[in-house]
Amino acid sequence: MIKNKLMLRKAILAGGVVLLALIYILQLIAGSRSSVKDFVIDKTFDTIEISSSENGSVNLKRYGDFWKVNDEEADSAKAKSISDSLISIKTLSVISKSASEDAIERYGFTDSQKITVKVSDNSKEYLNLEIGKDAAGGQQNYIRVNGKSEIYLASGALRQKCAVKAEELKKPVEEPKPEEAPAETAAPEVAPSV
Repeated sequence: MIKNKLMLRKAILAGGVVLLALIYILQLIAGSRSSVKDFVIDKTFDTIEISSSENGSVNLKRYGDFWKVNDEEADSAKAKSISDSLISIKTLSVISKSASEDAIERYGFTDSQKITVKVSDNSKEYLNLEIGKDAAGGQQNYIRVNGKSEIYLASGALRQKCAVKAEELKKPVEEPKPEEAPAETAAPEVAPSV
């Protein structure tokens, strides 16, 4: 009788261990299907085209470390900041798998709301990004990538960085400083000669 109870306990314990192992394996499999994605551009690109109904069209072109905006010299630090934010875009989740009219309106992808960003090198396009509204957190935006219907929640305040006018990216013109006139010095007084 005692032997049967011990065998029953061992069987229940072994069954519990097997059940926990199965649950762990299922969680690993389900976790690998995460909706979190990183969109990374691992190629060198030289052109960023930004357009929106609010700010018009901005064409940034890189020449080494030098940038031009709409064929005028750009503030390289501002242009590089935009470029760096587009190299790797981290999404936190898929918000919607379809681009229904309701989702397009709700997340800011109508023509009057969205910002479109295209990243390319010569004729090869690496990224076609649509940036919708800011999410409640402020440092997150809704995005669509490469013409796909999925709407993602992305980190990195992309809308703030890309909602720019060409004039804001132009290199500031340094006005020449007026030359200061030399201070007048009084001639030393000469004592009369005797």
